[in-house]
Amino acid sequence: MNWTLELVILLIFLWVMVILYLAPRLAKTRNFQAYGPFLMIKIVKNRKILDKVAKRFPGIFFGKMSVVIVIISAVLALGMLVYGAYLSLFITPSNAPSLSLLIAFPGINPAIPVGFGTAALIISVVIHEVFHGIVARKHGIKVTSVGALFFIIPVGAFVEPDEKEVEAADPVHRRRLIASGPGINIVIAIITLVLVSLVLVPSIAPTHDGYYVQGISSGSPASHYISTGTELISFGNYTGNQVNNLLFDSQLTPGRAYQVSTYNGKTISNYSMPAGLVIDSISQGTPASQANLTPGLVLISIDNNTVYNSTSFENVMDNTLPGSTIHLRFENFTLTSGKLNWTYIDRNVTTMSKYDYYAQNFPAQNDASYKNQSFLGVTTTYGGLLGYNLTSLKALISGQSVFTNPWSGGLAFISLPFVYLYPVPSSLAALFTVPFSATLFWGVLNMAYWLFWIDFLLGITNALPFLIFDGGQFFRDSLIILSRKPRFKFLKDEKNVKRLMNISSAIVLILLMWQVIVPRVI
Repeated sequence: MNWTLELVILLIFLWVMVILYLAPRLAKTRNFQAYGPFLMIKIVKNRKILDKVAKRFPGIFFGKMSVVIVIISAVLALGMLVYGAYLSLFITPSNAPSLSLLIAFPGINPAIPVGFGTAALIISVVIHEVFHGIVARKHGIKVTSVGALFFIIPVGAFVEPDEKEVEAADPVHRRRLIASGPGINIVIAIITLVLVSLVLVPSIAPTHDGYYVQGISSGSPASHYISTGTELISFGNYTGNQVNNLLFDSQLTPGRAYQVSTYNGKTISNYSMPAGLVIDSISQGTPASQANLTPGLVLISIDNNTVYNSTSFENVMDNTLPGSTIHLRFENFTLTSGKLNWTYIDRNVTTMSKYDYYAQNFPAQNDASYKNQSFLGVTTTYGGLLGYNLTSLKALISGQSVFTNPWSGGLAFISLPFVYLYPVPSSLAALFTVPFSATLFWGVLNMAYWLFWIDFLLGITNALPFLIFDGGQFFRDSLIILSRKPRFKFLKDEKNVKRLMNISSAIVLILLMWQVIVPRVI
């Protein structure tokens, strides 16, 4: 844990303690109130602007539309929770994500930028609450106060309809009021998704159609010369888009030095660097770890057969029976006084079954065809460079796959902050041409993405049938509405409604906690 996270945790703890201490005193005031760990500052006058907006806005239609949106969002949210619970079965304790990554709050979750994340959160919460108020007024329900919500810093606003009037309202109207908050969040998410995917990202183009270097294998020759955030634009006689295929079809002699060029958005730099597959990582308990192989080694040959690329490497391994002893030759490069020196390293390694390895570590991905395939336990890169084809990267950050494959494409688009692609790194942004001022363009794109991200998660989370979310009240009103039909008359008994609400809340809580606990104990 770094000192920044420790400071944030300390501030949060102190804030919560102060709010809890002051809560009884705040309850006696007219303009202040504690709401859990939040401080509400109320304005109880001058709400005419809300009435004016409600008068012009088609709130009844929007409320009806929001009901449909919330039902779809609840199904989607529950599906994502179930899917996440399933995936958590295959996460080992050593690979369990940090708890900070599970908290969608700027400053705590390292993947959420404080600037864009906080701005998007405030805007999303304000609009969420305002639409509760607009739809309430459209249905003739009085709003007693509006105001700001603080959690150390301003985190949004709130609109407080008259509690007695809300409780006395027709559940059909009340459900529309409740649905309007998450409903507008989902609408904003859709609008910003379209803006990012179909307007902003399609307007950019890579200056060179090369390979974006996001990472470099430790100890590799590249680690001595190339920096992350640059673009590989040539390697030997492979140039432009061709460099993206080096990993699979390179015919450059492994271990031999070739001219390499990179671009940082301003200048082109040239180096002399060895070609070949480089060991990036080694799995524990595998033949590679038992043979004391280390990351950064350049693979030259297997049983005196030259290994040019990952395709030839995989072909050799697939045609080698498990338990076979093979001879591996590597080159180890070190930099001394600015000069790259190398030595040969030879190892005899007895392979294991790929099926056995996957059975122990990735059972969901295992396949019967792996039984006769050999496994070493290494991952490789070409030249020690990890990254993306710039054209593929453009498609990835655009989110266009959401429209062709909503489930996997949507999950990939939401996950981009966790692979550090949103906010778009300045080093990556410099490799593209944009239609207007670069500073303004990338600011608009990043803001649009984070509005999508926050609004989408805020919308589907609040749609969940959980007691403390909007979805809990929505579910309750839906049950009351159903009770009007003869086949559901048992729901006229409030005890049955509460029982179903408790069951739904318990299911949601179990699914949430499952993903926190299971990866750390299994």
